[in-house]
Amino acid sequence: MTIELVERRRELDSLEELLRATALGRCQVALVGGPVGSGKTELLHALAESAMRQDAVVFTALAACSEQVAPMAVISQLLSPSTASETSPSLLRALAEAAAEVLTLSPEALLAGDGVLSTPALDALCAALVAAAADRPVVICVDDVQFADAGSLDCLLHLMHRLRYARVLFVLNESDHHHRYNPLFRVELLRQPGFRRIRVGPLSPAGVEQMAGAELGRDWAVAHGARCHAVTGGNPLLVRALLDDHRTAAALACSERPDDALEMGDSYGQAVLACLHRGSEPMLMVARALAVLDASGAPELVDRLVGLAPQEVGQAVEELAVAGVLADGGFRHPAARAAVLDDLSPDHKVRLHRSAARLLHSTGASAFEVAHHLLAADEPDEPWASQILRAAADLALHDDEAELAIRLLKLATRAAVCEDERLAVTIDLVRAEWRVNPALSASRLDSLAAALRDGRLLPFEAIGVAKTMLWHGRVADAVEALSLLGRLGEHSRELAAELGALAKWLRTCYPELLEHLPTVPTAGKARTLLIGFESRAAGLLSTVLTGDADDATLSSAEQILRASELDDTMLEPIEHALLTLVYADQPARAASWCDPLLDEAVSRNVPAWVARLSSIRALAAVRQGDMAAAERHGETALAQLTPRSWGMAVGMPLAGLILAKSALGDHDGAAALVNNPVPKSMLTTRYGLHYLHARGIHHLATERLGAALSDFVTCGDLMDRWDIDRPALVPWRSAAASALLRLGEREQAVMLAEEQLEKTGPGHSRSRGITLRTLARAGEAGRRPILLREAVANLEQAGDRFELNLAMAELEESQAALDRPDPPRGLLEQTLCLAPESRPEPAEDPASDEPEAWVPAQRAPGQADVAALSDAELRVAALASLGCTNREIARKLFITVSTVEQHLTRVYRKLKVGRRADLPADLQVPLPETAVAQSARMLVVAYRRKVALNNRRAAEAG
Repeated sequence: MTIELVERRRELDSLEELLRATALGRCQVALVGGPVGSGKTELLHALAESAMRQDAVVFTALAACSEQVAPMAVISQLLSPSTASETSPSLLRALAEAAAEVLTLSPEALLAGDGVLSTPALDALCAALVAAAADRPVVICVDDVQFADAGSLDCLLHLMHRLRYARVLFVLNESDHHHRYNPLFRVELLRQPGFRRIRVGPLSPAGVEQMAGAELGRDWAVAHGARCHAVTGGNPLLVRALLDDHRTAAALACSERPDDALEMGDSYGQAVLACLHRGSEPMLMVARALAVLDASGAPELVDRLVGLAPQEVGQAVEELAVAGVLADGGFRHPAARAAVLDDLSPDHKVRLHRSAARLLHSTGASAFEVAHHLLAADEPDEPWASQILRAAADLALHDDEAELAIRLLKLATRAAVCEDERLAVTIDLVRAEWRVNPALSASRLDSLAAALRDGRLLPFEAIGVAKTMLWHGRVADAVEALSLLGRLGEHSRELAAELGALAKWLRTCYPELLEHLPTVPTAGKARTLLIGFESRAAGLLSTVLTGDADDATLSSAEQILRASELDDTMLEPIEHALLTLVYADQPARAASWCDPLLDEAVSRNVPAWVARLSSIRALAAVRQGDMAAAERHGETALAQLTPRSWGMAVGMPLAGLILAKSALGDHDGAAALVNNPVPKSMLTTRYGLHYLHARGIHHLATERLGAALSDFVTCGDLMDRWDIDRPALVPWRSAAASALLRLGEREQAVMLAEEQLEKTGPGHSRSRGITLRTLARAGEAGRRPILLREAVANLEQAGDRFELNLAMAELEESQAALDRPDPPRGLLEQTLCLAPESRPEPAEDPASDEPEAWVPAQRAPGQADVAALSDAELRVAALASLGCTNREIARKLFITVSTVEQHLTRVYRKLKVGRRADLPADLQVPLPETAVAQSARMLVVAYRRKVALNNRRAAEAG
């Protein structure tokens, strides 16, 4: 007896009781009913085995749905000797003769006028069965009798009448879901004297637990038996399939995987389908409708979708619940619904989803519910489809499901019934794609530009198109778009407010395009609160860039951050407010606001938001001196959006990451970033200023002094032209001064540093601290401690740990230099100016200050040996010959102690000496080539002449 039949003991006892009554000489009839998969067939097999053990003759037949059109299909099975248990040769001959008489008849002659076997054939069959029942009971089992053909059913009834006093037991299995289709047959069964109906229901929770325990162990069954029952409804077929899925998954899983998880796989899905296909047609139709409608599957919608009467739908739902497929009107497990959907043919699925979309739309369902079916059907041929899809996409964006919104809007593009509607969908699509990958929107700019030329865009839409063009580097198209804004005369009042906000935005991002803005005479009022936020935030950023920021400016920026919720429309004002704090030398305040916003963007999984906020966070980290955090945030920014997706704004994340890697000594990593192509027009934007400065720092760190100075002076030229020449934006003068010092142009370096000091103004700030440190390096040795102490105070106040460490190291060196005899002045001044301003703090000295000697000193090194040294090695050797320790050399050159050791090891080998005491005392650090120094001087002089000319013209104009 199978495991699930342990709980079927009562039903099996009833059948065996009928078998005993049959052995006493009375014909018995049993009708076993229950839902599909409830174990009726197992019960029938158990009875057959028990009957054969009692020496009964057993005949079996299985009716199938496909056999409904085959006359006498069930009777033909019963007459086949292969379906009978072992019996006497005479009975087998009688069965063979009866079968031959039935099977040799033509279809027309097979049935008599009353629809049953002809009398001779029926007499032969009855005689054979009576002969068989004379010695022992005969058991006739028919499984799934609901599928039996009408002739076979009539024949079975006649046999029951003719064999009423023979020892014959008829056991018929039927599914609950089909008994209403054979009402006459069931009525005739009720008239049989020995008739008994036996009901087989689902397993109880205890029965499911017992079944699971036998296959997967008692512990697993106790832990998961209740859930198994909830998922299967106690249907033994589903329980067996679920256990098989778990067993298969456990065999395939790795050893680390917990073996007590409940698995739902192919076996469970196939068992659900078996229940549906073996059930009634309404069951299958209703299950499919519920799978398609999902949460919208109210009974009144299901009957309209499948075309059934409400009572038929209700009956089918009840039967599906009894079969363990449904509970509370829905599928017991998502895997069951998935199996039903997968079973649908593509055409059938499309038809159902299209019908569901129409039905839900007609009943006023939500746009999201209707759009789900339109998307599944992929055939939006309804005139209302585009509006529904747009509304659903807006809801999807609100729920941070940008990918879904994009799919909905792409379908809406196909559903649009006119050009204006298609244009509106395109604008929505650009907004949705921007969240995931701004590069996706580039292909739609041509159609939007055409709409702008035709005057079909509202002012805020036209401005959005112009901004998108600028992001993607299409400056010429953006200029044309800006020039076309003035043609939107019918919206002049609204346009004036939009243009006012746009002017402030251009000044902070693309200053050179300000001249292309049209003039609208009508004074405007903000269209919405959003325009007010955009204008106010851009105005604050413009204020801090022009150097007029005060405490009120910073408070206003924080008010915007406090009042803003992170979304597509507020991202830009949030960025401007954060940058206002950063450029006001308040990176810590900016970071404290940026971190929770960044966490929210990550949790909501919006790549564009994460990238843009990470870029600002990297810039703030650089100015806090936290280069590891700057590197981490910079890499995140470029991982979330590719350089192509960043467009013209790529200079910001690149700058933060280049500065961080240069400071951390990863010059190869910085070089890889510098070598990436960037849009040429980016160099004339605020983003380009950051990039030029960072690229110059990298050149400075890798001894490309001419290239570095060119980048720094270009920054200065652009910032002066745009009237945003503020050290807090880009401290280009201090960086250029570092390059000039290495080129031997001390006078020019001092002039730039003093200019930058004037522009920082009074009060403590990071910019002032950097400038004072630069001026100390460029100025007289006697003034250096004073300047460096002030620099330390400013940097400590500003919270830039990296610059503070550099200033403190230089302060220590300058004080030490004043307390001991001076080395050769020219050499000391050169070595103090060798490093760029962005280098990591040197590591601690190792236990031994001397590298391993290669060979003992045998002779003084000659000029040829010294010529073999690289410039870097020569600088280290020169300082070592002066008696500097490895740590002192590392601080002077802003390199690590390990790098010093490596250079000294190569120096000793090339000069053939064994220790630093053997190094020549007259080592000189060569200055860079004269041509480079001359070019640098000319570059700075040209810049200063240009600034003077601009100042003169401004004075004359005033």
